[in-house]
Amino acid sequence: MAEKLIAKLRVKQMKMADPIALESDIASALWEELPLTLRDDELTISEDDPEEDELMSHENDAPEDTDITGAGLRVKGTFIKASREQMVALMGGSVSGTGDDAKYAHSATKLVLKKSIKITCYDGTQIIIPSASGYVNLGLTIGRGGRAAFPFNFRCLKASPAWDCDILL
Repeated sequence: MAEKLIAKLRVKQMKMADPIALESDIASALWEELPLTLRDDELTISEDDPEEDELMSHENDAPEDTDITGAGLRVKGTFIKASREQMVALMGGSVSGTGDDAKYAHSATKLVLKKSIKITCYDGTQIIIPSASGYVNLGLTIGRGGRAAFPFNFRCLKASPAWDCDILL
């Protein structure tokens, strides 16, 4: 019987910084703390299926050759308990007033973020995404048990021509 190994990583904290071009720049990056992630939701890092382009000929039914191109990694999850200032940084818009009178005005234009992401887990594991491009959405549930949730979706990018890396585990 084969054994199954299940690794469970629980997010302790997420941070963002400007994109990182070299592995040596990770230590000097200025990381800003992000809101909490939703416990009921999974923070998934998944690889899309690669794209295949088949070269066909009239004489054969089977392809002559196939080009396979990777589709890249995505990071998806949901933030909760974001401050109004964090909402502006993640989704755009503005804040007016202070304290209990503070109001967040959501921008009608989608803010696209180009950042690096650091995920720290309770077991000490750190996952670094040196360069990512993505967005955060506004998701409000109003009513009994309602909450404000902010689903995010980032595509991992190549760090730089000098560093061929899209995720560091």
